[in-house]
Amino acid sequence: MKRLLRMFRRNDIIIRIYLSFIIVLAVTVLLIGTIFLKLYENNYMQSYTETLSKQSTVIAKRVGKLASRGKKDRFSKYSLDIDELQRADEVDVWIVRNEDSETPLPAEFTNADTDSLTKEMYQVLDQAFAGEISHNSNFDKVYGMVILRVATPIYMKEKNGEAAGAVMMVSMLDRQQMGVRQGKYLLTLSAAVALIISYIIAIGASRYLSRPLGKIKKDIMRLVDGDYSEKKIINRNTQLGQLENALDILAGRLRQINQERENLDRVRQDFFANVSHELRTPITVLRGYSEALADGVVTGTEQEQEYYQRMVQECQGMERLVGDLFILSKMQNPDFQIEKEPVSLIQIFEDVVRHGRVLGQAKGISVTISQPQEQPCLIMGDYDRLRQMFLIIVDNAVKFSYENGTIEISLKRQKQADENIKLLVGITDHGIGISEEQLPYIFEKFYTSKLRQNQNGTGLGLMIAKQIALRHGGDISVESRPGEGTTFFFEFMECSIEAAESGL
Repeated sequence: MKRLLRMFRRNDIIIRIYLSFIIVLAVTVLLIGTIFLKLYENNYMQSYTETLSKQSTVIAKRVGKLASRGKKDRFSKYSLDIDELQRADEVDVWIVRNEDSETPLPAEFTNADTDSLTKEMYQVLDQAFAGEISHNSNFDKVYGMVILRVATPIYMKEKNGEAAGAVMMVSMLDRQQMGVRQGKYLLTLSAAVALIISYIIAIGASRYLSRPLGKIKKDIMRLVDGDYSEKKIINRNTQLGQLENALDILAGRLRQINQERENLDRVRQDFFANVSHELRTPITVLRGYSEALADGVVTGTEQEQEYYQRMVQECQGMERLVGDLFILSKMQNPDFQIEKEPVSLIQIFEDVVRHGRVLGQAKGISVTISQPQEQPCLIMGDYDRLRQMFLIIVDNAVKFSYENGTIEISLKRQKQADENIKLLVGITDHGIGISEEQLPYIFEKFYTSKLRQNQNGTGLGLMIAKQIALRHGGDISVESRPGEGTTFFFEFMECSIEAAESGL
């Protein structure tokens, strides 16, 4: 029994298909059988009633003719024929006279006493006396069973005259029901045979229908096992083909997600490795200086002061690294929202140019700017973030420029086909430049050149600048030639004065 239950649980879909098929078929057979049996019974009784009506009509005509001609001898012989009919068909034939008629049927041509008739018999006889062929069926106390009665009027003269009597044929339906029961038995037997045959067909059909499910199961288990390879689909127009195509699309997306996960894991590992490397060096230096001071190795106020100064520099470097990491994590967080307001790029660049000139003072570097006159060049953004972004680029330009060089900042307005204005920003230095091999990687985390000018860099500045540009709906790109210089390009959509005023 347990083994059978386990088999049912394993093949529950097959069992459901099979049971559904059997239930639908059984209900269909039951409904069709019930309707057919009802129709058969009704048609059988209707046909039998019509047969009795025809027989009674024939008898009524013959009796009417014999009575109108007064042929008693012929009626006596005909009565014998009627008796044979009663014995053969097990039907009682009653010939009754109409007492209310002006010319009732003579008593010699009757075979029934009106006193022995029941109320149910009079119901059909009254209709027959009125000139109609009538019938009814119900339980009769005299016979003690359900009786079918058919009455036909007898006319002694013309048909449209008054009925002189009636022929009433009485049949015991319990005997006739045997034919109906025989038909029901045959129909029930046929339905049972049909169900057995359907049972055999259902087993094969359920297995045939469940075969594609087994195929889908194999495909799903393939995905569970990590096999995301593309599968060849023979026919994509069928429902099974559409399911396989959906699984193939799912496999492709899982393959993509798996690749992205592996890339994220690799990036995360590289990130922790880089952070560990960047922090280990200053921590090691701080520990060395601290141990030297604690052990009394360093003597003299001047040397101690030098050690303290170096420790401060290392702490500042770590502070700068942690600050950059914090800013970068906020910029890359999709839930982080920058509070934007109308900001003038001209005003930002006035601040940036002042800061750049201070940075380049030691190397004799000058900073120049060209910008539209009498144009505010507004964009929706965060003043401090935009200033930080441009300062990162200017700071790099100062570091990689030659002595007494020049840094050029340009701001242009460009009208688009849709009447919008695009703001184009370029920051150019004429320094050592960036090699073609390095250009694709300069916006990645912790990417730093090996040049001495960048020995104090964290490798996060350009990535922070790119994230700020993207957060403001802009874009950043770079062109560079080694030995000639580098230009960083920015693109932003200008905010109209009307939009700025409504934003305020």
